[in-house]
Amino acid sequence: MSLFRRRPKTAPAAVVDLDVARRAAEAVNRGDVDEADRIVNATSDPQAHAFEAFRFIDVED
Repeated sequence: MSLFRRRPKTAPAAVVDLDVARRAAEAVNRGDVDEADRIVNATSDPQAHAFEAFRFIDVED
């Protein structure tokens, strides 16, 4: 039994290039989801870039 607990090391946050996210969102807005997929998959963290692209996707009411 130890008196001290080790803190778990946190993973560094992904650096997201907003220009890439904007380009992916523009492709989605044009209806070209394959192009958006290629854009985000060319990055080091596709999931983070795709998630960030949601901020720039136009939504019609």
